[in-house]
Amino acid sequence: MDINLKGGGMPGIPSIPPNLPILLFILGVGAIGFGLLLLWNEWLLRYLVAGIFILLGGLILLIGARAKRMLG
Repeated sequence: MDINLKGGGMPGIPSIPPNLPILLFILGVGAIGFGLLLLWNEWLLRYLVAGIFILLGGLILLIGARAKRMLG
């Protein structure tokens, strides 16, 4: 996938990549499918939210450990 932002059009305004509509269509269909999957499997939402909080907690722990190491 080759995105060329330096093309014709008005100066200073990048042109729209030719494959952008297909990419947006695929993302939209994927989002709708994921939403339907969450409607049928509500337990999946619980695991997604828990996973997000676990990742955020781990990231905060890593930042805290690095800050502690930097401060001595």
